[in-house]
Amino acid sequence: MEKGKWVLYEVDSTIWDDTFCVERFYHYQVMHRVADTFTDAQGRPSYRVETYIRKKVLDEWEPHSVFYVTNTKVTLEMVYDQLRYIKMVFPIQEGEKWKGNNYILTKDPDYAYYDNWDYYYKNVQHPFNTGYKVFDNTVTVEQIDEAVGDPIVYPEENASRTSSREVYASGVGMVYREYIRWTYDAATTKCRKGNGVVMKAVDHN
Repeated sequence: MEKGKWVLYEVDSTIWDDTFCVERFYHYQVMHRVADTFTDAQGRPSYRVETYIRKKVLDEWEPHSVFYVTNTKVTLEMVYDQLRYIKMVFPIQEGEKWKGNNYILTKDPDYAYYDNWDYYYKNVQHPFNTGYKVFDNTVTVEQIDEAVGDPIVYPEENASRTSSREVYASGVGMVYREYIRWTYDAATTKCRKGNGVVMKAVDHN
């Protein structure tokens, strides 16, 4: 985390639309840039990260969103869309586990699926190839991998899929993200509803 640092990603996203019962696929680029520093409500040094989006390399960047990061030296916390995540814990050790969504109010039905995720480290100091760039020293953060039912095999039963993992490279930050969340309601639409995204780092400064 340092003001002016940026990472560029190629992004593939999927939307499961239960209104029309279709899958929609999108490809675009996203940039994360550390825009400024500030002191959070608890008096801790923090960073404002701005994200930008464009469909093609020659397109102009458009502002997309903002998130906030705080390194407490014990944890790395991120606040995005008013939700606080514990993205990492220190020191980084193979197999180390923690409740990464501990600050999220999962009693709210909208956020119930975040309940009880066990984040853990694997592949500490391993190289990782995003398909665009190889990073020599990385760690994978597994967050959740859960499947209930299968709408293809059992179309008359409710189903869901939740999967999330991220890879961080030393001196760079997040270089890979894979997230899937959909539900299937057998009683009404008989279609999937949700979204998924894969982010792969292409370049950084």
